[in-house]
Amino acid sequence: MPPESFPPNFPSDLAVAALATGDDVAWPPASAALAVEWFGIHGYAVLGTELWLIKPDGAIQSLPTGTSGMREVHGNTVNRESGEPWNTFAARAAAETLAYLHSFNPADIVERGALYFNVVWVGESEYQSLVSA
Repeated sequence: MPPESFPPNFPSDLAVAALATGDDVAWPPASAALAVEWFGIHGYAVLGTELWLIKPDGAIQSLPTGTSGMREVHGNTVNRESGEPWNTFAARAAAETLAYLHSFNPADIVERGALYFNVVWVGESEYQSLVSA
């Protein structure tokens, strides 16, 4: 993914570890947690994550088969509370997302493939543009 796709000063090792497709960026769980932590510390809000299973042929399955035997959605969403200051939201979004990532159990996915988390983040000005649209 081009370096300009990431925020300024984003760690190069995390940028290199990213799997990018279009405007989406995903990392293996441990790297996703490091990226989320960086976003929160640097004032970016993580709006959520989505589990991707990368098949051996490179195809992305966003609804991997879980222990229920059914295709399942795995991920989290964080919404800004009314009147919540931006830095509070960014810190809370990171904390909630990290808690989710740490609680995720890979054994809950029975389908074979590499697990990645697509992470969606925004800066304050981009967020304002999204909610004003």
